[in-house]
Amino acid sequence: MLAFSFDVGNGFVKARNNKRSMIAPSSIAKKESMGSSSITDMSSSFDASFGYREFEFSLDDGTTYIWGEEIADVVDPSSLLPTYTHNHRYTQKRFKLLCSFILAELASDYKEDELRDVIVVTGLPSQEVGTTEAEDFKRFLQQKHIVKINGKQLFIHVTDVRIIEQPLGTLLHQYMNESGQVHKEFLNNTLTVIDFGAGTTIMDTFKNVKRLEDKSETYYEGMNDIHKRVAKRIEREHGIKDLDASFVEEGFRNNTMVATVSERKKYSFEDIAKDIITNFIEKLISDMEAVLTNRDSIDKFILTGGGVHIVSTYFQDTFGKDSVLIYFKFHKLHNTVLIYLKVVLS
Repeated sequence: MLAFSFDVGNGFVKARNNKRSMIAPSSIAKKESMGSSSITDMSSSFDASFGYREFEFSLDDGTTYIWGEEIADVVDPSSLLPTYTHNHRYTQKRFKLLCSFILAELASDYKEDELRDVIVVTGLPSQEVGTTEAEDFKRFLQQKHIVKINGKQLFIHVTDVRIIEQPLGTLLHQYMNESGQVHKEFLNNTLTVIDFGAGTTIMDTFKNVKRLEDKSETYYEGMNDIHKRVAKRIEREHGIKDLDASFVEEGFRNNTMVATVSERKKYSFEDIAKDIITNFIEKLISDMEAVLTNRDSIDKFILTGGGVHIVSTYFQDTFGKDSVLIYFKFHKLHNTVLIYLKVVLS
């Protein structure tokens, strides 16, 4: 069995095959947006060293795109094509293109130009699993994908697609071993996973391996909203216009808390960020408590997601450090999802 696992978050893609794992932005770009250079035009291997590759897919015949782990470093923020949206995301052309590029990237690790009987495991926000859009997404994935990657044509036959709730992967890693055995805590305790992502914050509560609808909710706000609010405050305080939120995102990512537009224009936003994050989390926790009603009924809170390092302290102060587990490990999570799939199919 050849299985691929990936999760297309609003900010980043997390993907894995049985050879490696990767994390890359959930944005693509047209090759033409890079411009041209006599040096890079001499050799395609020169481009490969920058952490991106070229892709072509029949959904947009004749257009060459680039995507990869370092795409944000080689394309101007205004030229990036994000897949982030809350409006029919899984039917958007950009989202479908990105999914096909992910399949090609994972398939490129194998010698064969044609891979048959590939099984894909992917995750969606819990309340979107089983919806009409989720079924449309599954049908798109479950077909023969013909993709060119750096000029080489690959055929990926996806014969089965398994869609699971995104927070379930975190629980599987925490409570399941490589033989597929689960810890009794997973079966007996009430566990609330809070997945703080770029565009959504998912709160899912599980008991007896089942999601409790009345104690679960998806909030359509995340780190992207914090980045935008910080950028707007910088604009007001410094009298500048149209500051792209990606500069704020980079300041968070490299931990400088500085929006570096150029060597001449740099804006520190540490105090602004503290204020905005505090307000954001206070509102979010208030909304969550309205759903949970009795917080003491939860045995453990597990925090995960791309923004967890930003919000974890605030949640620990509210829920208590002994009740909160912080989970960062994307790669091991997706390895566990593949183990889970093997157990299910065996």
